[in-house]
Amino acid sequence: MKKYVFLIMLISVIASLAALELQIDINANAWQDRALYPVRTDLAGEPAVPFLPVKVILPYGHKIESLSLELEPVRQTRSGLTLDYIREPQPSSRPAADLTTRSEAIYRSNSLYPALDHEYLGTQYYRGVALAIINIYPFKYNPVERSLYASGRANIRINTIYDATEADYQARYLNRSALSELTDICVNPETAATYRGASSYRHSPQSRLIDLSSPRKMIIITDPSRTSWFTEYSAWRSDRGISNAIFTTTDIYSNYQGIDNAEKVRNFINDAYLSWIDTATPLEYVILGGDDEVVPERGAYGAVGSTIDNRMPVDLYYGCLDGNWNANNNNIWGENNDNVDMIPELHVGRFPAESLPEFNNIFRKIRYYVDNDTYSNNIAMMYGENLNNNPLTWGGDYKDDVAQYIPDTYYLETHYQRDGTYNENIVWNTINQGVNVMNHMGHANEFFLMGQGNNTIEALQNTEYGFLYSQGCYPAAFDQRTSGDSEAIGEHLLTANGAVMAFIGNTRYGWYMPGSIDGASQFYDRQYFIGLYNNAILELGKALTFSRLQNLNAAMQSDVMRWCYFEQVLFGDPSVSVKFPDAAMPYLSLTDYSFTDEEGDNDGILNPGEIIRFYPEITNHADWNTAYNVTLQISGLPAGSQILSGCPTFASIAPGETVNSSYVSIQLPQNMNFGNYSIKITIHASHPQTQLPVGSRVFEAGFEITLMDNRFPWDCQIGSKSAPIVYPFGGEELEISYLDSYGRNYLINSEGVDYLDFAPDAQQNIMRSSALGMIDGDNLPDIVVASRTGLIYATNKLGSIIMQYQAPTSFLFTPVLADLNGDSSLDVIAGGLDGKIYAVNASGNLLPGFPVDLGSTFQSEIAVGSFGSPSLDIVAGTVNGMLYRISSQGAIRTGFPVNLGSPVTGSPGIVESAIIAGTGSQVYRIEADGSISAQQPIAASMSGGAVFGDIAYNDKTDLAFVTLNGMLYAMDSELNNIPGFPVNTGVNFNCPPLLANLDNDPRPEIILHSYINSVFIYDHSGASLEGFPFVTSYNGATPATLVDFDDNGYYKLVAGYSTGVLVVNLRKPAEGTGQWMTYRGGLMRQGSYEYAGFVSSDDPNTPEAGFALAQNYPNPFAASTTISYKLSSAGNARIDIFNLRGQLVRSLVNSAKAAGTHTIEWDGKDSNGSRVANGIYMYRLSSPEGTLFRKMLMIRGE
Repeated sequence: MKKYVFLIMLISVIASLAALELQIDINANAWQDRALYPVRTDLAGEPAVPFLPVKVILPYGHKIESLSLELEPVRQTRSGLTLDYIREPQPSSRPAADLTTRSEAIYRSNSLYPALDHEYLGTQYYRGVALAIINIYPFKYNPVERSLYASGRANIRINTIYDATEADYQARYLNRSALSELTDICVNPETAATYRGASSYRHSPQSRLIDLSSPRKMIIITDPSRTSWFTEYSAWRSDRGISNAIFTTTDIYSNYQGIDNAEKVRNFINDAYLSWIDTATPLEYVILGGDDEVVPERGAYGAVGSTIDNRMPVDLYYGCLDGNWNANNNNIWGENNDNVDMIPELHVGRFPAESLPEFNNIFRKIRYYVDNDTYSNNIAMMYGENLNNNPLTWGGDYKDDVAQYIPDTYYLETHYQRDGTYNENIVWNTINQGVNVMNHMGHANEFFLMGQGNNTIEALQNTEYGFLYSQGCYPAAFDQRTSGDSEAIGEHLLTANGAVMAFIGNTRYGWYMPGSIDGASQFYDRQYFIGLYNNAILELGKALTFSRLQNLNAAMQSDVMRWCYFEQVLFGDPSVSVKFPDAAMPYLSLTDYSFTDEEGDNDGILNPGEIIRFYPEITNHADWNTAYNVTLQISGLPAGSQILSGCPTFASIAPGETVNSSYVSIQLPQNMNFGNYSIKITIHASHPQTQLPVGSRVFEAGFEITLMDNRFPWDCQIGSKSAPIVYPFGGEELEISYLDSYGRNYLINSEGVDYLDFAPDAQQNIMRSSALGMIDGDNLPDIVVASRTGLIYATNKLGSIIMQYQAPTSFLFTPVLADLNGDSSLDVIAGGLDGKIYAVNASGNLLPGFPVDLGSTFQSEIAVGSFGSPSLDIVAGTVNGMLYRISSQGAIRTGFPVNLGSPVTGSPGIVESAIIAGTGSQVYRIEADGSISAQQPIAASMSGGAVFGDIAYNDKTDLAFVTLNGMLYAMDSELNNIPGFPVNTGVNFNCPPLLANLDNDPRPEIILHSYINSVFIYDHSGASLEGFPFVTSYNGATPATLVDFDDNGYYKLVAGYSTGVLVVNLRKPAEGTGQWMTYRGGLMRQGSYEYAGFVSSDDPNTPEAGFALAQNYPNPFAASTTISYKLSSAGNARIDIFNLRGQLVRSLVNSAKAAGTHTIEWDGKDSNGSRVANGIYMYRLSSPEGTLFRKMLMIRGE
């Protein structure tokens, strides 16, 4: 817009007259430039026709007598144009469907709109200079023609008359040093020359607080208790050229009049301004040193439609010194008829703090920003959210409009919901990395902004600080009645340790326009950044004043623009200037990193006590400058850690270069807990010219000290309640078989990859686990399943069905494998929902005597075992509380059933020719004849049943179980609690424990995993092993197997969860005795201690004391294995090998032996010298001292 200004002074004898004639050129092609030509936001439903707001300096001492404006004839500039209509404004935090309807009277009129050519809105005063506020309407729209017309020039004539009272008033407030600032505001800056000759006004201070001999550019107001907190900051600002003085509210209240404390503070500020106005250091800035409980807020009136606020916090009140904010004396301040002069003389900021730490954070961040030139100088961020879906309105569109005014020298990032680059984590991370300039459009309230809450703002740790401008609602609502003791989030941005050093935001609603970027708050946002970068108004407070002045015309005309004019506040120092980019800066990032344990056990899992290596990858961004003297600093290591090698340094890193070959060795402490750890990596560099630091960039590098194997979890996305089976299906390496609820079986290799899956033709419904055994006589394991569909079936490892039986009922529990009829092949036993026990042979036929009808269904697993003879019996408990022992021919044994009084929920187990079973409140020992020899109360039902082993290490069989509500019991064979038990674990369980020796003593530990697969380990005394529990959150645990999965001498716990498999590395040596290592004691799921099998339990050591039988080593074995045993006295010893049917395979030892330790090797052959089949075998030590059994597993590649 080009202006031609002519000043004509007509002096008459009677009075001093003046006539201003102004010619203003209109750039018709720029009609869409909202910075030059805004639209009326108050005319909802009417066409969005741009207008030209102007401010005309009136000659010194003159008032307007008349004003006229003539537009040159309009010409068509656009045709075929449908101008949208103005929408009703909406608060940015309350999106709603836009219900605005266009004005049909206007849109159907074949005439130019608007008919008005101009409006004179009134006179306002800026530091004594009178400004005529005029709106010009050079653009006209014909909605019927769909054409836009524009006038190329506006001619304004203003006739004025000199008024002595006016001149006196202007002289009183006149700040001559500020006249040059009118160039950016007014169309006729030349007229400002008439004020240079104005007579000086001598103001006498109203109190002794004002020292005429010591004028200040800035005053700081706080209460007496906080004055000393500002001393250092005040001196620092003076050293930086901003002279200032501190004044207390107590002194002000006692020396100045006013209807309330806020008015007293304003009167004092006005007195200081007038006292120093003609000095070389006129007052420009005010810092309100505290929130509203320290320095009072002025609540003023605002109304937009039905939204009315009589007490909108308005710090602008302290900067607008002339005019009356309460002219009608009704104590509702700032009403339209309150004679408010809206142009501020002073630039006001507030430090919204109360405590010393809060103030110190503000002081520190501002000082750092001013005193340091760092990489963050160069960074700007735009954040935009979705504002409305009806019509679709994007905050990103609003921000793109503002971003055009940010110089290209900035490194600008946009994070918009529109583009999928915005979320609360992105916002937090970008602020935490250090940003100079930030701008936001989106939803907010007192405690929420950009997806952040007060807590997340307080969690920021950035050491580079910039400023943030937001159009959101209420983030700066610092008044106690709104934000309360929690304080508004805008306050936290300043008072937090990190975050920002300044914030410009709204104390009440921000306003946007649905479907367009013509929201009221947008006009202020746009002009703020135009002031900063187009007009070089770099001070935060001055830019805010500039933004207001550019929107003054609209604020005098529109309620919503007046609302926005009032509500904006600056939290920060108004005298601080925004920093510009420095082209010499580098920008270093930790773009990637890795941790390895190559100096430890190199299994890819970081463990306590290991030496780990940290490999940082550092990149200097391509569009920046070379980084010099780059160093790294590591902090925040776990307590007890030690850096073994120095952190890497780099002489230089070129733009776009990445360095990643250096590492840091770190010794971890042995006693550290499992879990996630985070360390801080601080990157330093030097400025190539000044050699000063360019700012530290701080990154976090996380690593996990875990037991979780990094090849797992494996997940199939389908539910399951089945225990994973661990077995060398492919030959030598152990693999995992996992059965989902639909009957699909997955074979998973040691790398956590499923290489084969298969399922029956018909979809199944599997409620429990599968079993594993050799069904079809090929000496290879087969997988056996019982389904809720009534199907019992077996598949080989390739998925081919080799046996099936369709029962007329459902099966809800795990099938059991055993050779019931002595034909050297395994049979399948399962309990049906119809209360019957089914036994099916390898051909899929029922065995004679089956099914056996027990008259009630089952609520627990069944067991199979021997009771002092080679033959096997079935044990089952029913819902009606009956416990049965059934022979292999289907006959119920004498003495049974036994009535336990309530449902048998603790799955029966067989040990020492006795049965252990539980109900919801009792655990029982039932002898082979059906007599109850012991019982004890328990807290709740068992989780899956009891497990058996020599927990007390006294050559007797003990038992352990955990209840659903987390009580862990360990008992001897007579059901007496072992000392230290029960233990309240405090969590819920749905799976039984396991038993194995995990430490250096000979006693086994009890291993449990909770419903969410957290691992607990307790020793024989009920004490938790160090480092446990290991907490995870994988819901829906299924029974586990303890195994040396990688054949590296360490136990791993293989467990299922709701849709997959976990492998937990217990970091315990697989050298001790394993006594109950998998669900139901073995893969055939018999629940019998005598026939319990396991996958790995290697103990090469001989027993240490007494009469003992050690576990064979190695176990499992392929060719041969060694058995160690110890006699406490001389005598005959016998070592016999049995198969699971109780048949003698081979006798290894049967001779007199001396007291002490002995060993014998078994080559895997029977008494005829033939290789035996793969599978589980029993070996027994017999001597006058007693009889001991153990189990071993032969796995030989076929």
